[in-house]
Amino acid sequence: MRILLWLLILQWLLIIFVMLLFIMCVVVRIIRHYWHFPIPGPLTRVIDNPIRRRFIQKPGLLAERMHLEPGMSVVEIGPGKGSYTLTIAERVAPEGRVFAVDIQEEVIERLKQRVEREGITNIEPMIDNAHSFSFEDESVDRIVAIACLPEIPDPVGVLRECRRILKLDGLVSLCELAIDPDYPRRKTTKRWAAEAGLELRHEYGSWFVYQLNFGKAPLPQSEGS
Repeated sequence: MRILLWLLILQWLLIIFVMLLFIMCVVVRIIRHYWHFPIPGPLTRVIDNPIRRRFIQKPGLLAERMHLEPGMSVVEIGPGKGSYTLTIAERVAPEGRVFAVDIQEEVIERLKQRVEREGITNIEPMIDNAHSFSFEDESVDRIVAIACLPEIPDPVGVLRECRRILKLDGLVSLCELAIDPDYPRRKTTKRWAAEAGLELRHEYGSWFVYQLNFGKAPLPQSEGS
């Protein structure tokens, strides 16, 4: 009887949590419709929660779908708490590196502290602008944005910049989740990518949570010559 009671309590706590998360997302979506701003650092800790990582958007599965190999260089846009960053770093270790970039100093400083605390040597948190990356042309193997591209103004411009720094055989992996306040539908993400000169290579997931990998599409002869 006591076990059933605890299960019932846990069930209701989960329902309440989901409802509060849904309400929060709706409110933030309405606000951001009129006032566009980056997701505040503290809110990233709410969005990146154990339930999401365990049941919805699993770091291991996401990294596997990126087709990572040891020695690769990876740029992660908007790393948040670094829960996905750490898993990606494990897959490209020991020689590979993950550059976790964000424009918010608070996010980068918090991730630096975590990386130092856990003794991880192949993650480099850095402040950088996704509209004008500091990386050289065709210098990275993978670029990943997990539920953050739509919150950046001019996502097509960001993807054009991703195309610039991506190696010829590289992949841009875009991962979206429906509870995110800025969630775009698949066709919207595909349209952005096509406008930026990227073409679909792999497609995973459902309407609720999806992951799309894009590679470089050949430029028209007049542009590529």
